[in-house]
Amino acid sequence: MIKNRLLIIFLIIAGSSLSFAQQIHSALQLRNSHLWRGLEVSSGLIYTGDIHLDGKNFYGGFWTGGNVDGSYKEFNNYVGYKNKHLTVELWDIYNFSPGATYNNKEFFNYNASETGRFWDLRTYYTISDKLPLTLSANTVVFGRDRNKENTENKYSSFVSAEYPLYKKEDQNLEVRGRVGYGFALNHAGEESNFFAKRDGFTEISLIVTKNFTIAGYKLPVGIWGMWNPVGNNAYLQFSVQAFSF
Repeated sequence: MIKNRLLIIFLIIAGSSLSFAQQIHSALQLRNSHLWRGLEVSSGLIYTGDIHLDGKNFYGGFWTGGNVDGSYKEFNNYVGYKNKHLTVELWDIYNFSPGATYNNKEFFNYNASETGRFWDLRTYYTISDKLPLTLSANTVVFGRDRNKENTENKYSSFVSAEYPLYKKEDQNLEVRGRVGYGFALNHAGEESNFFAKRDGFTEISLIVTKNFTIAGYKLPVGIWGMWNPVGNNAYLQFSVQAFSF
């Protein structure tokens, strides 16, 4: 019954957002890795794609990621609300990579103790145009974020602050810095959370983006350096946006 209620709630939210949709948008990126909150989800030649319906305040869509050898596969649904300063999103994240150690063979399994998916509630708030500091608070509210006994949700959370350090509009160049802290609201007798072996700063990032124009074609390129003090590692991601509309 619980899994059916959760599915119904998500579908109602999705339907509400799509009913206000006015435009459809899509984008495709190529990357050398997929980074997320201090983690390298996958490496190699990665593709990520997004398609969503966008209204005045509500939106909803699908996000996918994978690599060329098929060892990484991900498909997500999401809905969101936005205004000038605030964005709130609910992501239904399903990674069905062949080597996964959790249940990823039942897409419609919404039983909290069995499902391989997780729901990520995301919030972003930009203070003002004069102070474009973006604060974010995110929590895994459902799914495979559980203790070893599979009896409790940990409600792992990630908070971050992001700020544009340098921007040159005539060169289409921007440099942003971000710091993120991961922790569990309910450790359930364990030290680890969904993002790391213990609570702490899991992400310190420097993100450079630049738009090139070649024969009238706009080509956004990104370089992302990410350091994880808790995991004692670092990653460098290169990305190019193949198309968008």
